[in-house]
Amino acid sequence: MALIFNVSLKLKKFTTMKNSLLAVLILFSSFAFGQEESAETPKIAVKVPKGETVILKGVSIKFLDVVEDSRCPTGVTCIWAGRAIVKVEVTSNGTKEEKMLTFGEVRPGEEKNTNIYSSSKFSINGLTLNPYPTSESTGKDKGYVLLICEEKNE
Repeated sequence: MALIFNVSLKLKKFTTMKNSLLAVLILFSSFAFGQEESAETPKIAVKVPKGETVILKGVSIKFLDVVEDSRCPTGVTCIWAGRAIVKVEVTSNGTKEEKMLTFGEVRPGEEKNTNIYSSSKFSINGLTLNPYPTSESTGKDKGYVLLICEEKNE
């Protein structure tokens, strides 16, 4: 009888140790796999209201006009997602040029362009045009704001 009790006790200890080892293994593997994904660095946007100018890293950017805003309003079903095209004036090192930025869909033969300025060290890009149209805001003065950001070139 003592032999059966002794074997039973050893089996219990083995099972407890096995469960503890399994728990530790799961814990450490979750740490290892949790570190694989690298978080994307958030972009910090600068607001440029229509008609105003901002200066980033010595580059002057003026939001001149909204040439087209055919984006499909929120709450409406459209056959084309649409796009927004804005005109900006970029001044750098005494050189002034106008650029067109396209947010959204492009037609065949057109290229999507959101780059405002590029150098060997950094780029300034357009992120989006706000506000996004809604079915209620169609045809009203929208108070457009262009969101731009600076990104390091590597």
